[in-house]
Amino acid sequence: MGVALVAPAVIGLLVLNYYPIVQSTLYSLFALDSTTEWLSAQFVGLRNYVDVMQSDQFWYTFGFTVGFTVVVVTLDLSLGMLLALATFYVPKRMRGVLRAIIIVPWAIPKVIQASMWRWILNSDVGPIGDILVRIGVVSEPPLFLIDRFLAMGSVVVAYTWKGSSIAAFFLMGGLALIPREVIESATVDGARAFRRFFSIVLPIVMPTVYVALLYRSQDALRVFDVIYGLTGGGPGTTTDTLSSFAYTAYFRYAQFGRASTYAVVTFVLVAAVGIFYIGRVRRNFSFKE
Repeated sequence: MGVALVAPAVIGLLVLNYYPIVQSTLYSLFALDSTTEWLSAQFVGLRNYVDVMQSDQFWYTFGFTVGFTVVVVTLDLSLGMLLALATFYVPKRMRGVLRAIIIVPWAIPKVIQASMWRWILNSDVGPIGDILVRIGVVSEPPLFLIDRFLAMGSVVVAYTWKGSSIAAFFLMGGLALIPREVIESATVDGARAFRRFFSIVLPIVMPTVYVALLYRSQDALRVFDVIYGLTGGGPGTTTDTLSSFAYTAYFRYAQFGRASTYAVVTFVLVAAVGIFYIGRVRRNFSFKE
């Protein structure tokens, strides 16, 4: 009975998750340009990986992906913690409203979110540039999606807007588990809010923080939707991540072998981060046998 109940989920995982991984790994071992007929293609072994590792573009894309992940995950968890804490300190009648506001970014699909931010940051019709000009901060609307550094900042802001909402949900669950008596006792003993947070709240919710960190890190490392919808990896390849660069190589240039190599490298990177964090999280949990 147990096998019958889990069989549909297992089949779904094999077909939708593991088959593409095996297929990409297989493609990465062949010279596949403008064709996916790997049975008739030349077997090159690890040559695609060597070529990719010797590419300056790969190391730039890899560095941007890692840097992007560090920045957005830090912002996600910091802002998420502030939002989660706010839901416990506002009056009870306002908590539902605040939580409804927090859920909005999470509820918007990523592609629609990217299109929305693309309009907001547009230098010709976007409201942010117009507001900055009207209040006298700049003389003309900034080129948010054309200037190299502004484009980097734009993808960080757009991604964090949604990511902090997701992190807040994780952390709200962790904060709800803190016994109210512990906080009240610390308050009576004279502990200030700063001390209560770092000595009581943060240690108790740390397992939840690790879970949120794992989820947000893996999501950021394989980010594609926001990059593709907002900047398309531009200007040039400035904001390309490993996933968006693999997409470009696969669908624009039909370099199926090299694109699959990028995909496999991304998978290994995400898996390594997952294994590391899961090892850390397991120390804070006890599982029933």
